[in-house]
Amino acid sequence: MELEEREREFCDRQHQLELRRVKLEAGLAGTEPAQSRPPPFRVDTAVKPIPKFNEHDIESFLISFEKIAELNAFPKDKYAAVLQAHLTEKALEFFTKLSVQQCQEYNTLKEALPTAYSIVPEVYRKRFRGMTMNHHETFSEFTFRLPTQFKKWFEGKKAYDKIERLRELFMMEKFQNCIDGHLRIACDYWIKSQRP
Repeated sequence: MELEEREREFCDRQHQLELRRVKLEAGLAGTEPAQSRPPPFRVDTAVKPIPKFNEHDIESFLISFEKIAELNAFPKDKYAAVLQAHLTEKALEFFTKLSVQQCQEYNTLKEALPTAYSIVPEVYRKRFRGMTMNHHETFSEFTFRLPTQFKKWFEGKKAYDKIERLRELFMMEKFQNCIDGHLRIACDYWIKSQRP
């Protein structure tokens, strides 16, 4: 009985060794060759292709940042760490006021940055309404810039995907443009105080 068990163990061991030998010969040993494994993600290397943070055009910076991160296959959970390395002055000051958890979440940072510079929906509305095509700008460049301000304006007002809210905004804007300056200020104040 004991002899049979030993023979079975010996046969199993022989079989395992034979499988290992075949795998080694075929280049399929337990681990992949070091060249085929992607290098570990390093924030210090990821920071290099990102353009300098532009406090005057945060939206374009964030769009560029996301495209470069995606093209270079940055892990999404590392976006916040790479972005933080680019913050300057006011953005860095604002960053220090956020909680550690907020600092680790890219979407939270992305939404908070415009707030640091007081870029609210009204700023986007004014930018959109005042946009003109620059002399050196092509039609395609202008049409690329145009929807950015429009979308930010309506997303900030929670109206981008809601047609009823969109109608309300257009009518409110027209109403405010038709009333006297002093009355417009009072009206703005009243509207803001009515919103929860």
